[in-house]
Amino acid sequence: MDLDIERFSFALSLTSIPFYITGFIGNVLVIRIVHKTRAMHTTTNYLLANLAASDCVTILLAPLYFYSHLLSHQSNGFGNFTCKFLVLTYISVAATSFTLTLLAIERYHALLKPFRTGLRLKKDNVKKAIIIIWIASILLCSPEFFIQEWSETFSTCVGVWSFHINQTSRVLMIRFCIFTSYIPLAIFLYCYGSLIKGLHFTNTICSANGTEEDRSNKKKLVVTFMMATAGFVICYLPIQVFYTFVALGGDKHISFKLHSTLSALVTFIFDCSLCFNPILYAFRSTSFRDGFKRIMLCRRKPSE
Repeated sequence: MDLDIERFSFALSLTSIPFYITGFIGNVLVIRIVHKTRAMHTTTNYLLANLAASDCVTILLAPLYFYSHLLSHQSNGFGNFTCKFLVLTYISVAATSFTLTLLAIERYHALLKPFRTGLRLKKDNVKKAIIIIWIASILLCSPEFFIQEWSETFSTCVGVWSFHINQTSRVLMIRFCIFTSYIPLAIFLYCYGSLIKGLHFTNTICSANGTEEDRSNKKKLVVTFMMATAGFVICYLPIQVFYTFVALGGDKHISFKLHSTLSALVTFIFDCSLCFNPILYAFRSTSFRDGFKRIMLCRRKPSE
């Protein structure tokens, strides 16, 4: 591998460390707060905890991406292990996308169609929904486990997300981008667009019996979820646009060096988003903020 590419990847990997540490600690705290606080055992918070869990998995495995680019002389056996293990990262990213999509749909039905209870998630079925999210993520990414392998010739992982791809890899790449980016993006725009319209223009949410405080809290909640979703989309979309370009034949018009540089750069941009949600919850949610303070200061709840 080109020495300049190795240096660039190494620099990005070092720069990513603060984001990994902050993101991992913050997301672990989110999971603990939801688990330990009975009042936060709601469908929405369960989904937020699942979102935090998928981000934790991504953070723990993301360094393998840079590792696979930095070590150009590792053995074939260990190289294959690294390449296969990277598939777990794709699974966790898909789970993040699916969880955010389900959150958007859940908020849409809860606020705009509150009386159609058959379409809403409840405590007794949200855990099943989370299991389905992970099963769907595994099924979506499972072909990559068999395709991706270490190449001693090119000193990198060769498969769906590499520079050297075949037609099967192109199809799998486009499929992944569609299901984890483009379809969710359309759902985000429709659901949150409808919520913005209902809250600010048509006043169909909390228009009759809701108090001003209730209306304000629902607005704040919607804005929080929109910000979390926007952070994911802004940082994740560059990866999807880049690889869609590659899958559609763009790799024939760029060099291996440019491909590797852009791949490392868009991955770094996505990694920066992994610490965003816990910080967002701390500023936007009183319950999470109190939970963070209680854990950091080793305090017990008053009732305890």
